[in-house]
Amino acid sequence: LKQAGHKVNAIAPQAAMYLTVQLNLIGMRTADGVELNNSTDITKYLLEEAKIALVPFYAFGASVNSTWFRLSVGTASMDDLEGFFNNLRSALEKLT
Repeated sequence: LKQAGHKVNAIAPQAAMYLTVQLNLIGMRTADGVELNNSTDITKYLLEEAKIALVPFYAFGASVNSTWFRLSVGTASMDDLEGFFNNLRSALEKLT
C-alpha cells in the first residue's frame, strides 16, 4: 500500500502475533467530508469503512495524536489477509 502512494508504514513482527503499523491519516477527509483529526477518528473510520479493528497506541500511553496502531494477526490465514488488504486499500482510496 505504501508503494501505491498511501501514507502507511509497518514494522515487521518480531516473534509476536501483532503488527505495528502507522496510518498517517490525520488531516485527511472521508468521502462525507469528515476530517480525521486524531487516532480516535482514524480508528473509527477504519472500523466503519474497512471493517478493521486496530488498537491505537494511545492505549499504551502514547498521545491521542499518534498515528501508530497495533494489529493482531495471530489467527489470520493468507485468505484473510487478502480480504484485509482489499478492505484497507478501498478505505484509503476514499480519503482525500
